[in-house]
Amino acid sequence: MTAGSEVAQASGNALPSIVHQIRTALEDFSEHLLALAASLGGGAAALVLRDRRGEWVIASGGDSSFLAELESGNPEGVCCLLVYENAPEVWLCVRCKTPGLENVQALCARHIAQSFSMADGSGLASQLHRLDRRIKRMAEAAEMGFFRCNLTRRILFGDERFAQIWGLPPERLMQGLPMEDAYACLHPDDRAAYESVAEDELREEGSFEYRVRLMVSHAQGPTMVRHLLIRGWRDDDQPHREDLYSVGVIMDVSNASMVAEALRSSEAFTHLLLSSSPDCIHILDLDGCIRFINAGGIEAMELDSPIILHGVPWVDLWRGQARIMAMQAVKTALGGEAGRFQGYASTMRGNRRFWDVAVTPIFGEDGDVQRLLATGRDLTEVNQSSLRLQLALDAGAIAGTWMWDDNSSLVIGDARLAETLGLDAKALEQGVPATAFYAAIEPEDQGRVAAAITNALHTGGQCDFEFRVRTPMGTRWFEGNGRCDLTEDRRPLRFPGIVLDIDHSKRQSLRQAALVELGDRLRALENADEMEGVAAQILCRELSANCAAYGTVDEAGTGILIGAMRTVTLGSGSKVQHQTSIRGFHAFRDYGDYGPLLARGRTVAISDVRLDALTLKHVERFENLNICALLHVPLFKFGRLVGVMCVYSTVPHVWTEEEIVFTRAVADRTHAAMRQAKTQQELREMNVMLEERIRQRTRERDRLWTIAKDLFVIISRSGHYMAVSPSWLRALGYTQEGLIGLRIEALCHPDDQAAVCEAFDRVRLSTPGSDVALDVRMKHRNGTWRLYNWNFNNEGDTIYGVGRDITERNDLEEQLRQSQKMEAVGQLTGGLAHDFNNLLAGIGGSLELLETRLVQGRTVGLDRYITASQDAVRRAASLTHRLLAFSRRQPLDPVPTDVNGLVCGLETLLRGSVGPLVSIQFDLQQGIWTTRVDANQLENAVLNLCINARDAMQESGGTIRIVSANTSLGPVASHEAGVSVGDYVLLKVEDNGCGMAEETLQRAFDPFFTTKPLGRGTGLGLSMIYGFARQSGGQAQIRSRPGEGTSVSLWLPRYDGPADLLVADVSKGDFLTKTASVRLSGKLVLVVDDEEAVRLIVSDVVGDLGARVLTAEDGISALELSDRFSNGVQPSVMITDIGMPGGMNGRQLAARMRDRFPDLKILFITGYAEQNILDEGLLEPGCALLVKPFSTEALARKLSQLVAPA
Repeated sequence: MTAGSEVAQASGNALPSIVHQIRTALEDFSEHLLALAASLGGGAAALVLRDRRGEWVIASGGDSSFLAELESGNPEGVCCLLVYENAPEVWLCVRCKTPGLENVQALCARHIAQSFSMADGSGLASQLHRLDRRIKRMAEAAEMGFFRCNLTRRILFGDERFAQIWGLPPERLMQGLPMEDAYACLHPDDRAAYESVAEDELREEGSFEYRVRLMVSHAQGPTMVRHLLIRGWRDDDQPHREDLYSVGVIMDVSNASMVAEALRSSEAFTHLLLSSSPDCIHILDLDGCIRFINAGGIEAMELDSPIILHGVPWVDLWRGQARIMAMQAVKTALGGEAGRFQGYASTMRGNRRFWDVAVTPIFGEDGDVQRLLATGRDLTEVNQSSLRLQLALDAGAIAGTWMWDDNSSLVIGDARLAETLGLDAKALEQGVPATAFYAAIEPEDQGRVAAAITNALHTGGQCDFEFRVRTPMGTRWFEGNGRCDLTEDRRPLRFPGIVLDIDHSKRQSLRQAALVELGDRLRALENADEMEGVAAQILCRELSANCAAYGTVDEAGTGILIGAMRTVTLGSGSKVQHQTSIRGFHAFRDYGDYGPLLARGRTVAISDVRLDALTLKHVERFENLNICALLHVPLFKFGRLVGVMCVYSTVPHVWTEEEIVFTRAVADRTHAAMRQAKTQQELREMNVMLEERIRQRTRERDRLWTIAKDLFVIISRSGHYMAVSPSWLRALGYTQEGLIGLRIEALCHPDDQAAVCEAFDRVRLSTPGSDVALDVRMKHRNGTWRLYNWNFNNEGDTIYGVGRDITERNDLEEQLRQSQKMEAVGQLTGGLAHDFNNLLAGIGGSLELLETRLVQGRTVGLDRYITASQDAVRRAASLTHRLLAFSRRQPLDPVPTDVNGLVCGLETLLRGSVGPLVSIQFDLQQGIWTTRVDANQLENAVLNLCINARDAMQESGGTIRIVSANTSLGPVASHEAGVSVGDYVLLKVEDNGCGMAEETLQRAFDPFFTTKPLGRGTGLGLSMIYGFARQSGGQAQIRSRPGEGTSVSLWLPRYDGPADLLVADVSKGDFLTKTASVRLSGKLVLVVDDEEAVRLIVSDVVGDLGARVLTAEDGISALELSDRFSNGVQPSVMITDIGMPGGMNGRQLAARMRDRFPDLKILFITGYAEQNILDEGLLEPGCALLVKPFSTEALARKLSQLVAPA
């Protein structure tokens, strides 16, 4: 056949001109017509012209490979339909014939007839008329209509059949109908898809195919739904090229849809058929994956559930050559034909079965393959013997053939059978007695083989049996297969057979069964030694070994310990194979160089210890144990070698890979079972221990509940007693019955009842496990009160309480505190007496010498006595300040303070105090918060800490580091620091000196405690710093270790109020002193002090500053004096002592005077002050404080600051 414009070479003539003319005439519509034929005829179609000279392809469509099939002349796979009967003939060739092709055949016939008419010019009107009638009849029979539409102008044309199918007037379709009127009949869901998808495909691809639903309304009946198949092609051969035209056909497929529905309704019946079939039936998708398996398949494949194979590729069930054949069968079925093959596949339990398989396609409505049906029939039993024979022949596994002659009771065999059984080849060829055949078999198998052969001789048919034979390479497994044919009188006619070597597969199956046996036996055991014994027994039996054992590796990994019940020997009676005991510890180095290999996880398999390089030097060790071959499999836990499974043989043995794998499997399963048994044993022991502990704790609790002196109570969440211990009767005289139901506060002191209720509410609302403690006075039955310390614990539904009588302990603690207080007072007064006696001696001696020199008229050198007296006074004042600071009763003058500015201002003084050998580093945080403290006391604290650090460095020198930082302390950090939650300024002084021992650190803040040499410290420095920090609302802490230095931290609270005066900005002291007399000149100053000497000195100093002075000895006198002031006269300043007799202190006097004179300035002077007198150390505006003793310069400076204009 010739395709295209080529000419068949057989005739040697040129292509007839009529072919050119017909091809030209068909050019306008052949493309669309053949595309329709290809879609209905299997994907390819062609118009072929035939005459006596040859064949030519006029036009083709679809698969291009179809032309090659036509040229090959092979009729298979090609269907030819006659289109034009006259000479020359025209045929429509497709891959397969479907019902819709008759319509296409008729259309082709019509257009071919017209083409011949155009080609030869002859009139064929009558033939065309017949073709038109034929096409109409076939279109009516096939429910097919034709249409043409202008998509640009939205106009639809159709024939009568189209109008009938669509339910439209034919005359309107002949003239042209708006497409919207036709679309209105479509189902709403399909109209949007047809307009958006079908028309787009027509523009882009040139054709479309779509299924739609048509809503057909009847005047006297319900609206019906008609299913249509629409196929259309773009028509480019129209006069208006700019418009988009389409031609096509519609087919009424409603009947096909009904058929499909009927088919779907029969799914239950189909499923019943599939389920009842004993064959293994799979339904596959187009990817070859399993989507359904019937009940027979579940049973045949030994499945626990069909879900196991759902979605699994069907070809993955096959292996080797069977997989290739399965893939080819699937490919054939996808091509539309059935594929068949036979092969082996394993079930889910590992059993190999022989299957006869057919894979057939399941077609859809459009003729496409939708699913594949794979049906497999189990032919294992039928084909087992022949397949075994074929496999044996292919693998060379035939160990011999035999012929059994029952008449002469002889067995005839070939040379291979003689070699297998250890018989004489010539004798066996001539025939040997059956007894000789049986004698060559292992005694344990002789009876079973004889029974199988005897049964075959009597009943005929197939005969299969397995047996063992001892060979030079050891005992091997063989299988005999034969078939005994009987005569009509049931006598043996012929009995041939073969012997197959099945040692490898048999041992594999036996070892698999042995592993199953091992698992079953291990699950029944709980003792690790028994498990090791079972594993050793199975290893010896399956590997024909003399001994097997499990060895535990020691902690150092140097050897293994083999204990009892881990050695198994083989044989019985006279054939017992004796094995020297291998129990005990065996170091790896004593038996060779394979210890490191085991540590690295490598299995050691030695066939002969006398020849292997790893054991050659230690042969004697193995000979003493009667070991010639060994197999060691290491076992690991968390990456460490913990055990070795050992197998030994008394004769040389080459360990095969299968034996090594089997030993490793036994070792792993045994080790896992031992670990699990050990874990379970530990759990059991732990449960027993916990149960015993619970019982013991319960007994202890009950015993404690009964005999304890403390009060135990269980309280409901409503606050009532639910249960009480017997100790209530002994301690308070109340019986258990009398207390049940009482409120928790019923027996408490009236003053403590509110605290008890509050504490109970706290613990009731807290999380389970929380507890609250408080001291409560409880009423005794005799009316007395006893003090109890109660602890309440929230346990969820109930509250548990424990009360301990602390009445006597409280009294003892009070006595102890009084004793410690007296001891501390004694120590304090002793130190004070010593220091003040020294100071008074200096003062008294200086004054006496001064008096003596003045009486003698000797005035030269008197200044040194005055200086000595003043120095002693200053030292005494410093001592009292330190004592007050430690006791936190020092009157402070707190002001908003910039800590960084204060420290920087001390730099020169600090560097001069510590000397050149000690360096000072400043690590001061920028933007430090403000704190409100007594600046002078803070300066003294920093200076004292630096001097202490210098002394700790001795003569070697070192570094002092001063750190400041802003710190916010939460609940945990504030608890550790010993302060309340909030913001603090941290000032830290660190050194790298010698540090402190623990006992020294514990007493560092004690007064008069010092480690410095005699005369170099009073022991009040750190105690003063501690008191100052606590009095300022902060805390002081010391951290130190010997040889690592010391760190002292001061926590000073942050000040958020107005910063009236920051220490870093104070620089006007000298100027105020010089101008004090100007500011006080002419002003009235009231001086109140009960000490006459103080009044005298203060009055003289104030008078020298130019002020008018009035004095009073106490508060009452001062008020009486103010009553005598005339109108318009009022004091500007009042200088008053704080602690005065007469029932009115200085603070009270100042309040009374302020009521009379609101603008009055107050200067408090005191040598000792209680905190509450000064309202917790905070002075009101317009007030100042001056601590005794003071210099006249300090008094003048303080007065100048006080009266300075704001």
